Amino acid sequence: MTHGIQASKNGSRPLTESDRESALDLLENGLRETPMYSWLLGDDASAQAYRWYGEVLFAEHLHGIRGVFDDADTLIALIATSDPERPAGNVDDALKARIRHYVRALDGFTDRFTELRRTQKDAAVDDRAIEILFALVHPDHRRGGTLTALVDEVVDWGRREDLPVVAGTADATMSEFYVRKWDALVRGEFTLTDGPTVWIHRVAPPGER
Repeated sequence: MTHGIQASKNGSRPLTESDRESALDLLENGLRETPMYSWLLGDDASAQAYRWYGEVLFAEHLHGIRGVFDDADTLIALIATSDPERPAGNVDDALKARIRHYVRALDGFTDRFTELRRTQKDAAVDDRAIEILFALVHPDHRRGGTLTALVDEVVDWGRREDLPVVAGTADATMSEFYVRKWDALVRGEFTLTDGPTVWIHRVAPPGER
């Protein structure tokens, strides 16, 4: 049985429902900068559309989201993980109504979403793995090791439980960093139609080494 992250290296903590608005502020801007999500929502997607999709991710993955806060208690980074033993979160009726609205309003969204889910499934590399779903750092706090510490915590969790860790990225520099920092080799990839290529990295558990 997996027990999650036991010791924080950077003061991170699990997010709660009370952190929703702070998380949505970070997600709204961070998802726009993430090639896979900007492709999914489309070139003409509004800030409100990005905030809506951030709300979907927050609701679905709340139990697996950790955040880092600065001295003023402002959320500056977050990471979301899933593992085979943790069920998805719940989407309430109000959010379901917003989902129906944006699915209709965003041109081509349904086709892109279907393609994304299919290609992700086809490129899956390990159904036992702890998966890093997304990780974001506020622009003012990048290049200070915050993201590395968040991923370190997940990798340590995998090592402790003898489980693999997988993560995808469409950023070539980040892909190289995964290999160099965590020996997370590319085990799969997919390219979205008129969109980015996503590389799937896997950190092997201790039992395989």
